[in-house]
Amino acid sequence: MNGSCREKLHLLVIRCLPSPPGKLELLHSGDTEVSEVTGGNLNDIIRIVSRTDPSTSVILKHAGLYTKIFGPEYPLSPARNTFEYRALRKFHQICPGSVPEPYFCNEHERIFLMEDLFDYKDMQTEMISGKVERDVFREIAGFLLRVHRSTHRKTMSNESFTELVNDFRNDGMLGLGEQYFFIKPFLEEDPSNRHSEAVDHLLPAIYEDRRVLDRAEGLRQKYLRQKDCLLHGDLHMCAVMVNGSSAKIIDPEFVTVGPAAFDLGVLIANYLFSYYAHSYYPLQDSQEFHKTLMDAITETVETYIGGMASILNEDEIGGLIEDTTGYIGCEIIRRICGVGYVTELEGRPLAEIACLKFGLDLVTSGKERPRALRGLVSYLERIDEPNVH
Repeated sequence: MNGSCREKLHLLVIRCLPSPPGKLELLHSGDTEVSEVTGGNLNDIIRIVSRTDPSTSVILKHAGLYTKIFGPEYPLSPARNTFEYRALRKFHQICPGSVPEPYFCNEHERIFLMEDLFDYKDMQTEMISGKVERDVFREIAGFLLRVHRSTHRKTMSNESFTELVNDFRNDGMLGLGEQYFFIKPFLEEDPSNRHSEAVDHLLPAIYEDRRVLDRAEGLRQKYLRQKDCLLHGDLHMCAVMVNGSSAKIIDPEFVTVGPAAFDLGVLIANYLFSYYAHSYYPLQDSQEFHKTLMDAITETVETYIGGMASILNEDEIGGLIEDTTGYIGCEIIRRICGVGYVTELEGRPLAEIACLKFGLDLVTSGKERPRALRGLVSYLERIDEPNVH
């Protein structure tokens, strides 16, 4: 985005925002600097900062008519911005301080304003460096549990839950998620897929194994049809910002009401990318970080499943755990062999191979799929065993 476009967006906000309170007053002051925030794949993101007080700033997000990563050939409804804003408001209501505070939205102009996390860093970078504090993982687990339990069909009236489903009927992003989580990564000839040469020998296990294809199809159907609770929808490590022991969740463009296991599975899979990277290629100053990650994974699963057990019966918990293992596997496969990209595993072929093998194992586990908390924890802990590597 060039400087002219950034300024036009700034002026657009000024026109749309009547009598702004608090921090938003800076938008009308004229004494501001505007810069682009890089890294987003879907939207334009700019930071508006006061020249006289650099600690006063806001973030503006603007949804174009197509995704930045794919270009005009892949049009996408700009309504995703509205759904993201609604999600931030809902998350902030349920779990105050867990997300950047949302300030203002104009659906017609496809823009919204939110708190600037200028002193936070993306969690992926910190994970690669082995510098994430244990309390961060606890905050994320607590966020996921509170959101899922508060918006679950078992804890809401039928009327309230129906309203929630309608408020977050995010069909454009749901369709995009369906394609890039469950369809394209499992099609050998899809041009959007990419992978490293290190995993070439494992590709037939994805494209030719009926167990993998059938499990992915079953999970796709649940992703589209099973309405459990409100999901973030894409809880990877660049969707979390950290500052010391504090974590804030961002970028819920894929928000929808869907299967609870999806969010938990995606989160655990993204922890596993770093686990494998640090296990096979430990850093000099953080050689034990992979153990910290395994402890965090175990604690996350125990916290979440234990909390959901207060509203779900034993059979429902069993289904939740079984589906979580499948979604972990699908996320690993689609990130390593689909359009996704795993920075943590770049240039680390042994870790990449081991991670993909484990993902395939989770998807093809058949009758061995765990349906109890201890079984899931034990299953995940198996990645420490040499025969799994």
